[in-house]
Amino acid sequence: MPPELLLGLLVTALVAFATFFVVWALFRFPVPAEPAVHRKVAKAVGAQSRVTLFEQPVVAPLMNLALAMAHRLNWRNLRKQVRRDLEAAGNPNNYSVEEYIALCLGSAVMTAGGTVAVLAAVQQFQMWLVPLMFVVGLFIPLTSIRGEARKRVLRIGKQLPYTLDLIALMMAAGSTFSEAIETLIRDNPDDDLNRELRIVQAEIDFGTSRANALQNMADRIPLDSLRSVVGAINQAEKLGTPLSVILKQQSGMMRMHRSVRAEKLASSAGLRILIPGTLILMSVVLIIFGPTLIRLLRGDLAFF
Repeated sequence: MPPELLLGLLVTALVAFATFFVVWALFRFPVPAEPAVHRKVAKAVGAQSRVTLFEQPVVAPLMNLALAMAHRLNWRNLRKQVRRDLEAAGNPNNYSVEEYIALCLGSAVMTAGGTVAVLAAVQQFQMWLVPLMFVVGLFIPLTSIRGEARKRVLRIGKQLPYTLDLIALMMAAGSTFSEAIETLIRDNPDDDLNRELRIVQAEIDFGTSRANALQNMADRIPLDSLRSVVGAINQAEKLGTPLSVILKQQSGMMRMHRSVRAEKLASSAGLRILIPGTLILMSVVLIIFGPTLIRLLRGDLAFF
């Protein structure tokens, strides 16, 4: 038997054994792919059913397989990051951490499979692209949810001082903190900050203290101004300071910080525009005097 053929058979056998042991290690103990607890509770109280890949009858078996694999992957840092991004993005589809990791795995497999199909179609078997596209497909959903989280946090940061002013005005008119929050939620239920306040109100209704509910909101939304507001509210509750005064002070401080930041950006804009302005000036000079310089170098232009 030629040594090349023997080497090929040996490599094929090793790959087959490695694949078998990976699959055996992942699925030797059955893991039931059940819905998350919070979604079971939401369904029990009559919440509207969601429509995702996990509810599609054609794709659901494959997604449940990816979900079982996601339960077995012990990536603690990845799980923490996915949980933070889902909470900051509002989690509109009500995904659990394992479900979103399963989506990432499904995206990675589909991207790698599509790469294999394209390479086979063009007959360019550059197999190093397959693991590369697997990693790319794995990070596409992670990047998407992170971008949504950043956009939502930015929207909440812009809306926060106006919401504090409204709460302070309603409390000065005689409303309690809970009544002011309920009024905001009822008037604009689709606002991102009002959705978070709705969660705060629901936690308070279920028996959580207001301080803990507000702290949970600050943990969900990575925003320094929101953490400062929550800390000031909890401190005012302990000291007995009027809450409407604290909210007005916090909104004023946020507007002042925003004005200072805008002034810093405006002052640095002149320095930032200096380099492109210089490049534009040099290009205009070259366009105007370029033909003259070329003729001078060729000797076609004489001054005397």
